[in-house]
Amino acid sequence: MEITIPILGKTYYDLSKFDFSFLDIKIYDIQSDEFENYIERQQPDFKDANMNFVISIFEEIHSDCDKKYAIVKNNPKENFNASDIYNVWKMLLILFPSDLQIEYEIIYDYENGFFQRSYMSTFHKRYTGEYPGELLYSDDDKLEEINEFIGKYFKNLENDNYIGLAIESYLASFSASHLHFQYLTLCMALESVIYGSQELTYRLRRSIGLLCGDNVNSCRRIFNNINKLYKIRSKIIHGEKYDLGKIFEYLEPLKAIVSRTIIELLIHNIPNKKDLNSKISELGYGNRNEISEDWQKYELNIMTMVATNWKKLE
Repeated sequence: MEITIPILGKTYYDLSKFDFSFLDIKIYDIQSDEFENYIERQQPDFKDANMNFVISIFEEIHSDCDKKYAIVKNNPKENFNASDIYNVWKMLLILFPSDLQIEYEIIYDYENGFFQRSYMSTFHKRYTGEYPGELLYSDDDKLEEINEFIGKYFKNLENDNYIGLAIESYLASFSASHLHFQYLTLCMALESVIYGSQELTYRLRRSIGLLCGDNVNSCRRIFNNINKLYKIRSKIIHGEKYDLGKIFEYLEPLKAIVSRTIIELLIHNIPNKKDLNSKISELGYGNRNEISEDWQKYELNIMTMVATNWKKLE
């Protein structure tokens, strides 16, 4: 059995504050005593070899802001689930569109009650240069709400339906080879929500507006913003000349809209998009709470809220 520890980079925020204890998972700053103690607890005679891996990563840390964090199972020898480990990263990237990425993996081979060997691999890093991204930033004032959301909806990441497809398109956008590919992949994430092919753009504008909007005015703003976003998409798709400056301008609000859309999909967790579209078609702007029972409003990330609900694209 392989036991994997992904090492995350590109964050201003202390990721150890996020609570994944319901999965028996913890995030550690790899420079902390707590992480060193964790490595030793797994098997004391393996500590030196594995800390050598960690020390080699220290050499890649260039400033106090350049922290590296390990996602670990507290008791990895018991029911280790790699999917849960990687979904921690997925959840954080959904909540915080950013350059957060897995930079390394420490991998253990576990057999007959002992670690037989371990090795470190360099994960595929994103160095496109076209869109270096922003480091993950959060606010302690939102921490309780964020941890509540994570605990309630983490399991919904495992959907293999349209929600899973939207998530995978969103994640793929961050490793797209060119700026316009990232833009198109984000649009694909939104399109995963729509059932059928008739009046696609109009129904997408209305559906995303209703899903993400706080009130009637913000729903209308999102509706109009998506119209502007999709004019650029249409030019890219049809090989027409487009304004590269507009892609730079629109990329951040587009990522924010996709992030907020996925958050709402995780909350409602409607099994198929046909049912989702039927419910949306019956509702007016400002009534997203009626899509499913027990809906709850989460702000989570003020920056995506501003970009989605309050910013008018020109």
